Amino acid sequence: VVEKVMPAMVSIVNNFTETANVFGQQYTQEEAASGSGIIVGKTDDELLIVSNNHVVESADTLTVTFIDGSEAQAQVKGLDSDMDLAVIAVSLNDLSDDTKNAITVATLGSSDDLKLGEPVIAIGNALGYGQSVTNGIVSALNREITLENGSTGTFIQTNAAINPGNSGGALLNMNGEVIGINSNKIGGTAVEGMGYAIPITSASPIIADLMERQTRTKVAEDEVGYIGISLQEVTSQISQMYNMPEGIYVVSVEEGSAAANAGIMKGDIITKFDGSSISSYSDLQKTLQYYAVGDSVTVTVQRPQNGEYVSIELNLTLGSRPA
Repeated sequence: VVEKVMPAMVSIVNNFTETANVFGQQYTQEEAASGSGIIVGKTDDELLIVSNNHVVESADTLTVTFIDGSEAQAQVKGLDSDMDLAVIAVSLNDLSDDTKNAITVATLGSSDDLKLGEPVIAIGNALGYGQSVTNGIVSALNREITLENGSTGTFIQTNAAINPGNSGGALLNMNGEVIGINSNKIGGTAVEGMGYAIPITSASPIIADLMERQTRTKVAEDEVGYIGISLQEVTSQISQMYNMPEGIYVVSVEEGSAAANAGIMKGDIITKFDGSSISSYSDLQKTLQYYAVGDSVTVTVQRPQNGEYVSIELNLTLGSRPA
C-alpha cells in the first residue's frame, strides 16, 4: 500500500515572517514550519495538492518536496479555514520530466464505510524529517471536536501516530485510498495514541471547489485592495448568544467606498470572500493579501430581513486605501 501511495505524497515547508513586540519595539523574524500534502489533481498547467489550511496560511513562500527529492515553489489556490483545508498549485513547467514520471495522483476513497477496528496507515512529513509511515486502526468515528478557531467538526479518530509535520498528510485504507486528511492541530498533543483526520467524504466537495479557484499570488502591500468598512467580529460565543451567523459584522460603511458601491450595508455579516469562508478579522486580512485594487470578487453577506438572516451575494470591486 505504501509503495503504491508514496509517490502521491509531498512535504511542504511554509516560510513565514513572525512579528514580535519586545519592550515596545517591533521585531520581525523569518521562520519555517513543516507539513504534508497529497497530490489530488493535475491540469494542463498545474499539479494540485491538498493540505491543511494551518499548514499553508500566512506563507511568504511555500516549498514542496516530491518523492524524488526535487523541490518546487507552490502558490495558494484556495483556503477553507472552517474545515482546515487548503489546495495549493505547482506549475508543471517547474517540474522536470523525471519528477513528472516519479509522481502519481492519489485515489480518494470513501470514509462513510469505515468500521471500528479497521486497519489504517498514516503517511506524512513527521517533525519535518521527511515522509514516514505509521499504522493503527480506526479508534472512533464521528468524533465531534471544537477547533482553536471555535468551529466544530466531526473527525475520524485513530491510534496511528500523528505528530507535528504530519498535518495535511493522508490516512489510508488497505486499498491505498485516501479516507482522511490528518491534522496534528485537532485534539492537541497532550494525549498519546489519539490522532485525528478530516473524513474524506466531507472534505471532497470542498477540495473540488478549492481546485476550481484561480491560483493567486500575494500582491505588494501598497497594492492590496480596500473594502471601506469598519467591522466587528461575530465569534462563536457571540453567534450562540445572539443567534447571529459567524463572520464579520459591518458596523459602518464609508461613503463612496468599494463596499458602498457593492451594496454592502450596515448590519450585514460578511461570511465569504470570493468563496473563502470568513469567520474572523484575521481570515479577512489573510485573504485580502491576494487581491489588488481593481479586482472584482463575489462577497457573501448574511442580511437581517423580517427577523431572520438571508444569504445575499454581492459583486465587490476593490478600491484604494485612502491616503
